[in-house]
Amino acid sequence: MLDTKIRSVINKLKKEFLADTRPWVVTFSGGKDSTTVLQLVTEMLLELRTENKNLKKVYIVSSDTGVEMPVIEDYTGNKLIQIESYIKKEKLNMEVHLLKPKVTDSFWTLLLGKGYPSPNQNFRWCTDRMKIKPATNFLKSLTIKNESILMLLGVRSDESQARAQSIEKRDENHRGFSKHNDIPNAFVYSPIKNWTNADVWTYLSKYPAPWGKHNDMMVLYDKGSGEADCNIALNPEAASCGKTRFGCWVCTVVSKDKSMENMMRNKGDEWMEPLHHFRNKLDEYRYDHSKRQPRRRNGQKSVGPFLLSVRKDFLQELLEIEQSLIQQGKMGNKKLISDEEIIQIQKEWLHDGDFFESAIKMAHSVNRLINYESVKSFNGEDRKFIEAICDKNHIPVKLIEDLMQKEHSYRHQIKRTKIFTDMEKLVENFANGVVNEV
Repeated sequence: MLDTKIRSVINKLKKEFLADTRPWVVTFSGGKDSTTVLQLVTEMLLELRTENKNLKKVYIVSSDTGVEMPVIEDYTGNKLIQIESYIKKEKLNMEVHLLKPKVTDSFWTLLLGKGYPSPNQNFRWCTDRMKIKPATNFLKSLTIKNESILMLLGVRSDESQARAQSIEKRDENHRGFSKHNDIPNAFVYSPIKNWTNADVWTYLSKYPAPWGKHNDMMVLYDKGSGEADCNIALNPEAASCGKTRFGCWVCTVVSKDKSMENMMRNKGDEWMEPLHHFRNKLDEYRYDHSKRQPRRRNGQKSVGPFLLSVRKDFLQELLEIEQSLIQQGKMGNKKLISDEEIIQIQKEWLHDGDFFESAIKMAHSVNRLINYESVKSFNGEDRKFIEAICDKNHIPVKLIEDLMQKEHSYRHQIKRTKIFTDMEKLVENFANGVVNEV
């Protein structure tokens, strides 16, 4: 039965591939469904080559959000290396593209830099900025260059009722293609939309990919399932195997990150606990209005961005977690946050009155030697001068920083009378040993 399905899909792919000259784009996340589609397309290309058929370009597009779970990031990165090596060896007309958001749109820039609240179902800013926007820009460039493209997605009706309804609503043409919602002249095709969970796992278990076996993927799904032995090959219908989430470790859109919780229960994976704790803190602080500014960026009275002091605490903790994991040998050469993001965060903090380059200093404190100095911030000599005055008059430098940030926060307000009350409160709090929230 499955062999018949496989043959049917490959024959359909061959027919459509030869029907026109538009390039194909295969989206690849590293998960079971996208892997299945990529493998079927590759097998189809190999068959066409033996038939001496002309092969047009196929693009393999993957997304790097910068906040994928470290184990998933390692797995996907290694898999893309294997795939690229195989393409080069076989001289296939395929290209791998790893898409990343601009540093100004990255998760850490928006959350720590601008103070965006942690994403939830009502304000899911992360998906658009980190995945949709980079992919849309790339696909639009392909469409302009080639007039039209066909995207192949690994989506299935069997995944969920919502997915089935979404697929059913698509207006497909006579070839089974639907128009892309946002990209003109881009079409979408889902070759395994009618496959079951059992079909996918049996296929992957029975047929290794041309670039290698799927054992590493199965181990990941097994760990994330919460079962001691998910037995993917023997019991592909097991619901837990199909529901393991390959996603961002900071994701607060889901109420609980069950995949990471399940992974931490496995011997040797306990090191992820600080990441899980940090993710939970992001979720908790989102709903704590005392951690957020009383106004939005546009000046409207409402719950606004995270306080700068909260963002500083988050960055310090993130850098300390990163340093600890590196010392434990869990990160390799990877980092939880890039140098470019820390610099961009510092640029955003400058708009909030942080003239002392706190983000750069935090990075230096954990041996992240970032070479950056803003012309708008106090330079080294300026800081030494301010520190000397503060030391001479027994005034904490932190108080001066907070007073400057408070004054800066009123820069666009017509009525500034409340600034004196706020500044008095800052001074009183320091005198009484109370931590200030700025």
